[in-house]
Amino acid sequence: MPAIGFSDKFRRLGREYLLQTSANELRRQIICSLFHSGQLINTRAFPMPESLGPGALLERVSRMHEQCLGDFKSLLGLVERMQQLDKPEIIEKLGKTLCNRELYDEGRELLTMAVQKYPEMPGLHFVLGKLYLARGLFDEAVEQSCKAVELAPSFPDYRNLLGIAYLNAGKPVAAIDEFKKAVEQNIYYDEAYFNLGLGFIMNGIVREDFNLAKNLFHNCQEAFGKAIMFNPGYMNGNYEMGINLLGEGKLQQAYEILTAMGREVITHGSEERLLEMYLRYIHGESGMTEEGIKQYVEQISELLKSNPGHADLHNELGMAYTVMSKFLNNKAMEHFKEALKINPNFVKAARNLKLSQNDLKGFEVLLEAIVR
Repeated sequence: MPAIGFSDKFRRLGREYLLQTSANELRRQIICSLFHSGQLINTRAFPMPESLGPGALLERVSRMHEQCLGDFKSLLGLVERMQQLDKPEIIEKLGKTLCNRELYDEGRELLTMAVQKYPEMPGLHFVLGKLYLARGLFDEAVEQSCKAVELAPSFPDYRNLLGIAYLNAGKPVAAIDEFKKAVEQNIYYDEAYFNLGLGFIMNGIVREDFNLAKNLFHNCQEAFGKAIMFNPGYMNGNYEMGINLLGEGKLQQAYEILTAMGREVITHGSEERLLEMYLRYIHGESGMTEEGIKQYVEQISELLKSNPGHADLHNELGMAYTVMSKFLNNKAMEHFKEALKINPNFVKAARNLKLSQNDLKGFEVLLEAIVR
């Protein structure tokens, strides 16, 4: 079968991007890749359905290409619009979404502008710190995370990020201090407990504090144990391999395996996808479909089946249903309007349209409130 692929160039934010989508039959995946200036920025892979004929596969790849193209154009178009609006809370959410999509340079430009305009908003410094961290600019990540903590010292997520930045900058003692403060502020913070264990290992490697290094294995087991208690996903084969290496005194190898494993377990993709869905929809960007929203709801519902006690997932599912309700309300309004075009004297359709318009105002107030 000849190779199946599609490509499109488009411009946003004064840049030219290239999106390529192809079918990888060996891996049974449809792969969408975004490039800028010859550099790969982001790759998204989708499973390839079994038993598709050449025509059906071509149509499937084409549809996924158009979906990804619409997603990226819409998201970057929203960035252009946000540069002109005075909505720092929304810019913060958009920055998180850009970080999740690996659009780091675009995110840094937006957030750098925002922190200059709103220097007292800790969330903006927090997101800019995440973007610097993702780019490997650890000193800058420490600087921005410190500002977030200074402005909101009781927010555990800010302290956890500052700890990660210190850890990557080779300062485990400062990192350990921040992780300890994070779990004091939120005793169920599994990610911070896991990072605390990594901090103990890093200190054992660089020997910044000899006293902390004395009870290394015990301290790590205690921190990792609490992370596993609150999130059993940490208990897997790679964790056991890392702990065994730690017990053998192979600290560097243990650190590398456990760090990589932690990144896989600690994913906020569902939250970021929800934020992206909300941002694009509330600001009228194209690309939102009923099928896409339902698919997202189904994904979160499946996660809840295996994690029924996960409060964040319940919250995200509730937010997703709220977005779906607003979307369906708009669809209903379209049909009421169409009915009135056909019959301008249709009293029941006029009444239903007015009721839906009133509901829409309530949905928008609710969405603005719950996403903060």
